[in-house]
Amino acid sequence: MTMTLADYVALQSYGARIMDRGAVRRGGAGPADAGAYVIDGHPVMIPALSRAAQASDYAFVPDGDALRLERDGRALCRARAVPTPRFYAGQTADGVPYAKIARLHGQDCLASTVIQECARYNSRRTRCRFCAIGASLDRDATIHTKTPEQLAEVALAARDLDGVRHVTLTAGTTSCPDDGALYLGRCAAAVAAATGLPVEIQFEPLRDPGLYARLRAMGATDVGIHVESFDPAVRRRMTPGKADVDLEAYFTAFARAVAVFGRNKVSTYVILGLGEDETLTLDGCRRAAALGVYPVVVPLRPLLDSCLAEAKSVDPAYLGRMYRAIGTMLRDQGLSAEASSAGCVRCRACSLLQFTESAPVLPETVADAGAVTLRLAQSPEEIEEYLRVRHEVFVSEQGIFPTSDRDAHDDGALPVIALVAGKVAGVVRCYRHRGGVWYGGRLAVRPEFRTGVNIGALLVRKAVDLMRARPDVRRFLATVQWQNVRFFQRLHWSRLGKPFLLQGRKHQLMEKNLRREEP
Repeated sequence: MTMTLADYVALQSYGARIMDRGAVRRGGAGPADAGAYVIDGHPVMIPALSRAAQASDYAFVPDGDALRLERDGRALCRARAVPTPRFYAGQTADGVPYAKIARLHGQDCLASTVIQECARYNSRRTRCRFCAIGASLDRDATIHTKTPEQLAEVALAARDLDGVRHVTLTAGTTSCPDDGALYLGRCAAAVAAATGLPVEIQFEPLRDPGLYARLRAMGATDVGIHVESFDPAVRRRMTPGKADVDLEAYFTAFARAVAVFGRNKVSTYVILGLGEDETLTLDGCRRAAALGVYPVVVPLRPLLDSCLAEAKSVDPAYLGRMYRAIGTMLRDQGLSAEASSAGCVRCRACSLLQFTESAPVLPETVADAGAVTLRLAQSPEEIEEYLRVRHEVFVSEQGIFPTSDRDAHDDGALPVIALVAGKVAGVVRCYRHRGGVWYGGRLAVRPEFRTGVNIGALLVRKAVDLMRARPDVRRFLATVQWQNVRFFQRLHWSRLGKPFLLQGRKHQLMEKNLRREEP
């Protein structure tokens, strides 16, 4: 079976239970407290150490020489953990273990926090609340400052032993950001000369505008200028030190960097789940994308050693909505991970924009009702896909149910599916309430099939036909969300009684007269 975007979003939000927690990297400035996996060929970082992950409905279970990803005990697909790279076993000419110099991110990205210290970290007045840059030093997992020679040696080993294809170099903020950026440039020059690999360096807006061209000449191919949030209130609360550099300074830096490195070679990290305003965030991403900057949106992944260790998981419905919206912006501006040479954009593992930045494989509009096949789900795979569509819509998209929309009615329900080009586009169920009274429910259509032919209406009519064909059915009812009442009325359903609240939302009981034919 294959994963859906809703599965990836929920998995990224809540994390997954894993067998080997000791294999997960703790703390630091990069992706930590998470495991690196390859699912359906896609590299993804999945939270593994948080409380939410330990109680997640998702789990990676050993399955032969691979893993089986399960949700609520049901198999979703096979996956594999990214293995411990071979270069970790080496040590530099001056005796430092390679794993203390740089780490493998995703499948093929070598990353290093070159200076493991931030000028803002030691004061709670200036520290970014989600940062744990000091934790790696505290547990002796790294060294304070890596030299260009050390990084070049490790990068060469990682390229030759583990197929690393690009390098990311970052650092804590130095007292003068330009000095830190220049040191990263020296390191990039050494890595590029030794390996020929593309290198991204990450820094704050530079004071000297001529420095961007100098860094490009030193060997950096891509740059990351990470704003973290486009919401000024969130910046003051979550990144109080960085907030001293106003947003306009970031946009000026974006423009200067793009002028030197080119479109799609400049990126900015944007964290979702910090309490940000959705409109401000989308506006900031849109403005950045228009400049040629790729906004790498990622959910907050609370690090156990940070101030936000107990933060709640990001709402999957919100996260999915943002991924889709920003993916559209990227398509509109011609930005893509493939057009990047190195860095977080190229790595892909921390953001699900890899699934939304390109056009959907299936057409978004079904023009002919004859292209839709309506029938009961038959095989275990079809039933699982039927349940998956429900989960996507009622849990991940609408948030009506916190973790699962399944209930006792599913045991005897009739699962109806609508198929387009072999893919389940929509679903509905029918189940016996008592005696001859049956209910229809869980009507759901995937977003990419909500234009063109009205698949929802086809599903409702199919359910009515099934009920009419059964001699044991006297009445057919449905509990309908209030915004869908007129839709059902157009299909000749009648309202019964007054609206009421269900799952915190306004609903209406409706009935279809099975003895009256539709005009």
